Amino acid sequence: METSRVLDKAPARSRERTGPRAVNLDVAALYDAYAAPLYRYLLTLLAGEQEAEDALQEVFLGLLRRGGKAAIRDPQAYLFRAARNQALMARRKRGRRDKEQSAAALSWIDPEQCDPGSRAVAVDIDRAVQQLPAEQREVLALRLSEGMAFREIGEVLRVSTNTAASRYRLALARLRSCLEGGDDDD
Repeated sequence: METSRVLDKAPARSRERTGPRAVNLDVAALYDAYAAPLYRYLLTLLAGEQEAEDALQEVFLGLLRRGGKAAIRDPQAYLFRAARNQALMARRKRGRRDKEQSAAALSWIDPEQCDPGSRAVAVDIDRAVQQLPAEQREVLALRLSEGMAFREIGEVLRVSTNTAASRYRLALARLRSCLEGGDDDD
């Protein structure tokens, strides 16, 4: 997704406020650096591509609306926290009260990318990940997909480093149990 695509989708009043020349090069650089990881993260929190794209757009429009007025100490934490907030608002808008129903429609694992012998295992892993509680699935996504340290995950989720690490360990234990045949809900 290009910066211009986000700006093209912006409501007219947002473009008027920021103006075409007011696009901050720092925002463009942040977009280039973080759009793809934020999009992947949003896919784990929301139910589809369109919802994730809309939330991503809102994150960067919010950054543009700030107009560079206040410095952001940790851009990565700020952007992932903003993405999480957008995802939570999107869930509320569509009326989902149950966090467990927010499993991503898209798989982490593309079976077509796997060799034929491991496709069944990939599908089993993906199914097991989707069964995790939302808070564990979220930590797993940030750790494995984005390579964040537990300290960074804690900053994004506004929990302690120990809580982030604990959720990760619990997620791994549940996955292991599920894949070994202990907890199969099917």
